[in-house]
Amino acid sequence: MSHPGAALIDCEDCQRFLYDLETGRRVTVRQGPDRQAAPVPRLAEMPLQCGSCPKRSPQHAVQVELSAKNWKTYRLWREVRATYGRCLSPAMARDSIIRRNLAAIDAVVDRRQLERRR
Repeated sequence: MSHPGAALIDCEDCQRFLYDLETGRRVTVRQGPDRQAAPVPRLAEMPLQCGSCPKRSPQHAVQVELSAKNWKTYRLWREVRATYGRCLSPAMARDSIIRRNLAAIDAVVDRRQLERRR
């Protein structure tokens, strides 16, 4: 949530190409007769962006990146928030694990919003 651009970047790919950490997109250059956008490869002598990245390093990124299961839960939380819960089936609304996970995400978001206000 704090760094949505960096969250989109795969560390392995970042070692091969230049990235804009704010947007999470590869840096491109227009080339050729058609002026097609092509990603800028990272040359061997170019330093990595790890010092500027909130993930800090590929080794640390493993600890802070969401798993596929957690991304799925986060997407569900966003849908629930957007629809005020109407997207949940009756069975999902009764599921204690789903309710617990959604409440945990809510707590993290609330804490983050409080930190931003300070």
